[in-house]
Amino acid sequence: MTKTNTKEIGFEEFIENELVERHGYRIRSPRDNYDKKLAMDTELVLEFVRGTQPDEWKQLEAQYGADVEGRFLARVDEEIASQGLLRVLRDGVKDRGVTIKLAHFEPQTGMNPEAQNDFDANILSIVRQLKYSEQNENSIDMVLFLNGLPLFTAELKNQFTGQNVLNAVRQYQTDRDPKEKLLSFKRCLTHFAVDTEQVLMGTKLAGLKTYFLPFNKGYKESAGNPPVEGTYKSHYLWEDMWSKSSVLDLVSRFIQDVWEEKELPNGKKVKENKLIFPRYHQLDTVRRLIEDARGHGSGRN
Repeated sequence: MTKTNTKEIGFEEFIENELVERHGYRIRSPRDNYDKKLAMDTELVLEFVRGTQPDEWKQLEAQYGADVEGRFLARVDEEIASQGLLRVLRDGVKDRGVTIKLAHFEPQTGMNPEAQNDFDANILSIVRQLKYSEQNENSIDMVLFLNGLPLFTAELKNQFTGQNVLNAVRQYQTDRDPKEKLLSFKRCLTHFAVDTEQVLMGTKLAGLKTYFLPFNKGYKESAGNPPVEGTYKSHYLWEDMWSKSSVLDLVSRFIQDVWEEKELPNGKKVKENKLIFPRYHQLDTVRRLIEDARGHGSGRN
């Protein structure tokens, strides 16, 4: 095992350092850089839009004048509330006839340098101990943002402190109010319960009914994760899954916003909206198949 601080705060620092050094995440202040009312890092939202779409921004400036920043951010907030974050990231926001993208996805080939530059301009950031509520001082251990918009929350537990991933799940179930804007359904895409050995994830907080699924690799045809020399068993989460390419790939192709028919105990059928986040083995298998097809062509087993 790598030498790390055995307290929970040490586990947080370790992951934060990994995200910054491996993937270029920016560290943001929970006090200065988060707008609780809008549930976004407004400074980074505006930086991304201005930097990648200057012509479109000038069109908005011409229509809104000095109020352009506030009016645009309010429009983004309105669209997320109406359509959900996933749809807004995929389709952008139309404001006064101007379409503004909130993310740029990775091009499938290297033939378009401009598209690659747009992808590289995506801003990944991290806030630790984010006080998200206007009602109390509750904080979430870690929140990951894409271009100023919150993608994933994470509650981290370290077995050396006597807690594990199940304590993180209970924290989401009992101490995280889904009525809070950040924690409302489809405002944030996925919530992770993480300890040094396992990862669980859920896409919808609903109090004690909150349901988490394993996001583990499996080990010896069983649950959990294999040991890895020099690091934590759950290392793949921040080393691989939270890289820029992986995060944008998840948003563009893998996370699904679906409606499913559900039968109630009285026999009545209703439609239920769900966000589906792929299990680890599903995601890994599809990615390896795609990579193999790119290298060897189709038509192989």
